[in-house]
Amino acid sequence: MPIKLGEMLVKARLVTPAALDDALKSQVIFGGRLGTNLIEMGCLDEEELARMLSRQLRVAYVDPRELMEVPPEVTSLIPAEMAESYRLVPLRLEGRRLSIAMADPSDLPAIDEIAFRTGYVVQPMVTPEIRLIAALEKYYGIKREIRYLPVSKELGGRRVCSYQATPADVVAASPREVVDFSALAGSEADFYPWSGEGGETTRAEALERCGVDAVSRELADARDRDAVAAALVGWGASLCERAALCVVAGEMVKGWEAYARGERLERFGELRIGLDESSVFQAVVRERGIFLGAAPDTPANRRLFDSLGGAPRGVLLVPLVMKRRVVAVLCAADAPDRLGAGLEQFRSIARKGIMAFEILILRNKILMT
Repeated sequence: MPIKLGEMLVKARLVTPAALDDALKSQVIFGGRLGTNLIEMGCLDEEELARMLSRQLRVAYVDPRELMEVPPEVTSLIPAEMAESYRLVPLRLEGRRLSIAMADPSDLPAIDEIAFRTGYVVQPMVTPEIRLIAALEKYYGIKREIRYLPVSKELGGRRVCSYQATPADVVAASPREVVDFSALAGSEADFYPWSGEGGETTRAEALERCGVDAVSRELADARDRDAVAAALVGWGASLCERAALCVVAGEMVKGWEAYARGERLERFGELRIGLDESSVFQAVVRERGIFLGAAPDTPANRRLFDSLGGAPRGVLLVPLVMKRRVVAVLCAADAPDRLGAGLEQFRSIARKGIMAFEILILRNKILMT
């Protein structure tokens, strides 16, 4: 059995077991490869990661300077859509041999496809994901996510995630609440907008549709972070006009998944709000609190509402807290009384969402060792 990257890094004493646990947590919440998360956390530098990837995969690693200085006649050998689809950059052409930089040089179908499309013999080489994404942006104009902005020592490092790992560190969101609304009163008919005028059958169907049991099963069965996000937002959207999930990375809130009136908002992932900006996220993240009510009219809040399809009557933000740190925020937009009536359900689902993330973390630990 091939040795896992995390195990190799620990054996080489490049990272501690605690740092590896931290990186696995970060990977589940924020995505990306394990090495990328270790670099972002400041636990590993780019060159160390490249050397270990080379040892693990038994292929040569790319000199970062060469990757960032590929001549146009070489990059033109691979079209942009192929480079983006397979996440690779051509390096050099020597006779009939084309060397390419990949984050995953074990992707044999991709290598075969490149060889077939170009007519060259392909020699894969490995490079850290974070460097490859910078090269894809440089040569093909493929915009990178904000999390992939320069983090290596050479490029001016930063630290995004700072967990203090323990095997069981999930903390339920039980902070001081930040509430801004005049009344929470509301009937079940108000809360379930598709229910009839008191018809028991229709109400029962609505309750079943919105039931916590159904989303609990989805969260328990989730196989990746996006499945967790889809379950949380899908449940919220079944109760409210609009629902969304944002991830909190460092000092930035980033859109992840959102639905408005039953339709997925494709561009919600472009949302970025800094925690230094005046917004509803500030108190929620800083104080690990809940916001419920009308949001102040600020530029940051307007960006949030625009990304959700317009200014709502009221908003509810519930933090997902791990190790006393907000890693994501479950959002809903609707009438304040309707949101207030569902407050406890949203809190319960947020706790279940954190448990689902923890299950994924434990699964990754099992696979990593």
